[in-house]
Parts: sequence; structure tokens; C-alpha cells
Amino acid sequence: MSRKWWVVAVILIIPTLSEAQSAADSASYRKAQTLVNDGNSLAGRAIVDSLIVQARPGTNEYAEGLYWRAVLSATASDAEMDYRHIIVDYPLSPRSGDVLLRLAQLEMARADYDGALQHLNRLTLEHPAGADRARAGYWTARVLFEKNDIQRACAVNADALARANDQNVELRNQITYLNQRCVGVVLATAISDTTAKDSAKATARPDSVSSIGGAISPSVGAAGTPKAAAAPIKPSMPAPTTPRDVKPSMIEPPPKEAYPLGGSVSRVTGEGEYSVQIAAYNVKPQADAMVAKLKKKGYEARVSGETAPFRVRIGRYATQAQAAAVMRSLKAKQISGFVVKAESR
Repeated sequence: MSRKWWVVAVILIIPTLSEAQSAADSASYRKAQTLVNDGNSLAGRAIVDSLIVQARPGTNEYAEGLYWRAVLSATASDAEMDYRHIIVDYPLSPRSGDVLLRLAQLEMARADYDGALQHLNRLTLEHPAGADRARAGYWTARVLFEKNDIQRACAVNADALARANDQNVELRNQITYLNQRCVGVVLATAISDTTAKDSAKATARPDSVSSIGGAISPSVGAAGTPKAAAAPIKPSMPAPTTPRDVKPSMIEPPPKEAYPLGGSVSRVTGEGEYSVQIAAYNVKPQADAMVAKLKKKGYEARVSGETAPFRVRIGRYATQAQAAAVMRSLKAKQISGFVVKAESR
């Protein structure tokens, strides 16, 4: 499957309007989407930018604005920056499941299958039931097929089919079509974690802001019939991506090389210093603990903010380009982050 096909697949996903939106905002986002689809992208994105300015940072309304700005972005790199902003600072947003799926698809578009599995496993952990679980299973199976891990791909796909709602005809058809690749394949007896062969066991920590890991599917019998399995524990707040011996869970080994985002790396403008933000917590002692661990590894980390959310940031850089370079080096070490304007000293 060509990378170009994956990019097209990502673009064709049309978002639905969130129940959390006001009627006025819903109408505005719908109008913005129509304008972009009709070729008037500047006007459509201007509407979204105005809604972001009106929203209060730290609210679901602000996260909703970031989401639509990402969906209607001109470039994949711009979209990725906003998506990562949402999963780091707004992990409880109603859009978090969709954002994790879109990030996984962006990783797939550049053939970073391990990175895609990280997002899909987190999607499974944080959204263990309903359509999100079935969607995550379907896309996980596609990634595993790309990695030529046929047995696990077929087992995960069988589980996704068992979980798919009968009313979601399109998803069931996609899963059924993919299942044609499993004819004659003997399924593994258990697939408690899609990355068990590739990395250490993941341990979910519900007290953190973001977590990555957990079971991707229940046990599956040799005939491909899913067995009952306990649902993964859903953390109250997801845990951040941090260095290997600092993070609460690691389901995939770091890639052999970093994958630069390319293009515009941030929407930060103006004069001043820049930092890389990697996490946010509702409880300051948790942020302090993360900073202490990062400092032991040699990072110039600090807690930004006197009230929740308490943001964990690394460094102060004179230019946005310098901060972006640091962000890419962190990404190579499996630390997700995004460039922000540094707070005043």
C-alpha cells in the first residue's frame, strides 16, 4: 500500500460535530468546513481562528477550536501540531479518541508503524468500549498487516468485528473486507497486547495526565472467536509521553531515527523565547515529580503555571526554529511535545 494512499485516507475522514458545541459554534464550524471544501480555504480558516480567540484556554471549547483548525489545516504538519496539543493539554476532550486515530493515520502515512501503534493502543486503553474500540482494532490490524504480523493482525481484526455495532455498516464492511486476508490463518490463542513481542510490558497509571499501553484486544480462540475479556482500566486523566525510564508505560521501542514533521512547526508568533511543552497535570506535585525525573536525565525542565493545568516544559530558546529542532530530537526519544511561546520569567 503506497504512502500516498494513506494520506488520501486521512483526508477523506469527515468529522462530526461535537455534542459539547453550542448551536452557534456548530453552525460556524459547519460553515467553515463548507467554505474550505468549496475552495475558499482562507475564509473558512478565518472563522475557526476567530472561534479559538473567543474561547477560554483550558476549556473543551478551546480544544474544539484546535481540533477544527487541525482538520481544516493546509498542511499535515500544521494539523499534527494541533492534534498533539489536544492530547497533551486536553486529554479529556470529547475529541480525544478521534484525535488519537488521526495521529495514528498520520504516522502510518510516513510508514512509522510503531508510532501509529502507540496512538492506537492509547485509544484502546482510554476508550475501551463502543465504536472507538472497534475502530482502533480495525486500524491496528491494518498496521500489523503492514508490519507483516499476520497472526496478530487477524486476531485483532476478528475482535474488532465482534465489537463493531451492527448499525455501523461502513465499519463492519471495512473489517469484513480486511478479514479476507485471514483466510487459512491460524489465530494466536491470546493477544493481550499488540506490542508484546516488541517491548516491555506497559503499566497504566490512572493518576497521570496521559497513558500509553494496555490491552489492545481480548483473548481470541484458535477459530477466531473472541472470548470474554476484562475491559482495561480507564485512567481519570491520561499520562504524558516521557523518556523511556521516566514514563509510566512504554509499549513500543523508540524508532531508529526521528521523523521530522516538516513545514510549519507551530502557530506561535511574535517576539520572545520558545519552549517545548510535553505534558500538563491537574495536580502540581505530579508535574513537580515529572520535572525532577526529567532533570535527572539532563533536561532543562520546569513547571509553568501557578494554577491547573500545570504544564511541564523544556528549555528556553531564542527562536522558534531552535525549539522545533529540540522537539524533533525529543520525538526521536519517544517524547511527544509541541512548540509554545515561553512564559515570562
